[in-house]
Amino acid sequence: MITVIIPNYNGRELLEQFLPSIFASLAYAKVDFEFIIVDDCSTDSSVEFLQQQYPEIKLLKNEVNSGFSKTCNLGIEAARGEKLLLLNSDIQLTPSYIKTCLDNFVDAQTFAVMGQAIDGSVKPQTTGVLYRQGLFSIQKYANHQNNETHFVSGANTLYDTRKLKELGGFNTIFSPYYFEDDDLSFRAMKCGWKSYFIKEAICYHLGSKTIKSAAKKQKIKRIYFRNKLIFNRLHCRSSDTFYNIRVLTTSVVPKYCAGQFWIWSSYRDSLILAPGFKA
Repeated sequence: MITVIIPNYNGRELLEQFLPSIFASLAYAKVDFEFIIVDDCSTDSSVEFLQQQYPEIKLLKNEVNSGFSKTCNLGIEAARGEKLLLLNSDIQLTPSYIKTCLDNFVDAQTFAVMGQAIDGSVKPQTTGVLYRQGLFSIQKYANHQNNETHFVSGANTLYDTRKLKELGGFNTIFSPYYFEDDDLSFRAMKCGWKSYFIKEAICYHLGSKTIKSAAKKQKIKRIYFRNKLIFNRLHCRSSDTFYNIRVLTTSVVPKYCAGQFWIWSSYRDSLILAPGFKA
């Protein structure tokens, strides 16, 4: 059995548009499944729509708006399937998507399988991504062989549920959004587990529609940079002191002097959220 989980915030129109494609892909795969949607305090008619049109879907609700990580973790905790398909509400699956991902769970060391999300980009992703642990940052490289990847997206990935729960799901330090899937992917890689990017598994992704409709661009930029700092601080090989010197001299001070004053808030918040990051 697989568990399908969708975190939802004001996604009523997206759910109406894309849920049929998910059920069609489940039918094509001929698998037993449970379907969970976790609502993050939506103010539109999402909950009423699901209760009326999809009573077979298990609906969980956050008590307060909590962001992507906490919302997903609530669903992960409740999941009973051996595999777990995590999808954004703006994902449309092709009929063969789920079956193709399932077919590429090759052995017991497989952590996750991710297909190709077509989002209208000029150069959509067509290869895996490998991480390298640098002194001050986690560097990414394209991998053109064997479809292996270290990074899997929280938008369209099929996970091994036991391994996902063993890692504790997503790190909520990254709430409300950005870099939580990078962090999860990196921790899985450090465990020696394998993930795969399968370009033959196709889905379609509108891309950050919920985020962009709910927050101003400067707030998004501030959160993105904050979480990028936290991700690199958690996993780079540098000491706390040298990392802070590097970030201040190469990123924070130059941007601040150029009038990008938001950068200081990002840096300050990263220190507050992830103090004493080295064990």
